[in-house]
Amino acid sequence: MSDLPELPAGYTFHHIGYACADMARERTQFAAFGYQLEGEAFEDHTQGVAGCFLSGHGPRIELLENLPGRDTLTPWLNAGIKMYHFAYLVDDMAAALAWARTNRGKVTVAPVPAIAFGGRCIAFAMFRNGMLLEFIATSR
Repeated sequence: MSDLPELPAGYTFHHIGYACADMARERTQFAAFGYQLEGEAFEDHTQGVAGCFLSGHGPRIELLENLPGRDTLTPWLNAGIKMYHFAYLVDDMAAALAWARTNRGKVTVAPVPAIAFGGRCIAFAMFRNGMLLEFIATSR
């Protein structure tokens, strides 16, 4: 049994975050698995990443690479970790973060507007078992 408890009702899975050094190369590989670009690529200077979403024969994937001069993803890449977070849509960001803290999660990124979600806030929490969750607000 996992150390991570079940998510509260109403959380909707959105994507798996996938760190990469070369987004174009990874898109080519995912295309071989039946994945296609979903929407437009984006750059988020606040988070220091460029990214895009892919959809296909499995869960939605968010490919992310560091923007030039930034190292947001470098720890994951240096550790050989590519699939590094699960993301969920949440109606109440404060409640999601309180739930994370109650379940021994550490908020690693406080709510911040995200380009990828039209300015809606995202936040990240790391749990004791190494699981990183991203919470995406359903509204502004």
